[in-house]
Amino acid sequence: MKVLFISCFISHLLLFGCAIEEASPTENQQLVIASDYLKLADTVLFQEFTKNSGIRIIIKPLTPDKINSHLEMNKANAKFDIVMLARLSSVLIFENTRLHNLSESYLSKYASNLKVFNNRQWLVSGLDPYFFSFERDSVSLPVNYEQLAEGYVWASPDRESWDLFDTYFSYYLSGLDEQRQKQLKTQFNINQVNYLQPNDSVRNRQFLILKNSTFFASEVLNKNSKRELWKSTNDSLYGVYADRRCMAIVDEAKNMKNASEFLSYWDEHYHRDNFSPGKGDYPYPNNEGISKGVRFYMVSEDKLLDILKKQKNKAN
Repeated sequence: MKVLFISCFISHLLLFGCAIEEASPTENQQLVIASDYLKLADTVLFQEFTKNSGIRIIIKPLTPDKINSHLEMNKANAKFDIVMLARLSSVLIFENTRLHNLSESYLSKYASNLKVFNNRQWLVSGLDPYFFSFERDSVSLPVNYEQLAEGYVWASPDRESWDLFDTYFSYYLSGLDEQRQKQLKTQFNINQVNYLQPNDSVRNRQFLILKNSTFFASEVLNKNSKRELWKSTNDSLYGVYADRRCMAIVDEAKNMKNASEFLSYWDEHYHRDNFSPGKGDYPYPNNEGISKGVRFYMVSEDKLLDILKKQKNKAN
């Protein structure tokens, strides 16, 4: 009788233990990403990751302010695991928000190829350069940003998110005397004209400075066979300026294991030319400032954030 009871008890444990073990992965095999540039439909970009890992990606499209408010309000009960931002300046919004600290051992295991910054809380997931774009109808065209302050008229569809370009330009001009700095900044802004929004019947023929992501997001620009995206922009003056795509793991993320696996996947594959989740962004450059044949003018993320913060405080 005793043997029968023990046998039944073990069978009971095996039966319900297996049920719990089978249900748990289903509940936990997801990763929730809050992002200001990924859309709901962009889950298709992560099909390879989902196929290889079994982890389903869920995207929450939110502004940086709303992401930060949610984290501050919910703390350890946040409804997402990873934050992905389109702009470096947006990191300042999270200045007083606790995110997962990426230790040396953690980075060595999961993200040895990614650039970490801002007290080991943020990673650079890609670079979004500011290129020149134009229709080649003129013999004389500017080759660097400084020339736009010397007689060339220009426009940009990215002026509403222009803070990092201004930071780069100010950093570059800081090596000149104050009078020359002021002269170039003033003339640079004077030479800017309003961006003319193209449509199916009217094409834009302006000389543009725009982000790589903006160009490829606009079919009326990238489908214009006469318009070039010039990847040698500013090559003669140290290289092209670039905004940063930024990634962080939420502190005490519910799906921490999945977040680490996602980070490891990104770290391993984001240098690939066909890396869909990167949406055409450039991997972090090598020591010579080169990434996929483009020369970048590299200033550290922490330095850029410091300048951005000072400019923000000065404006206030």
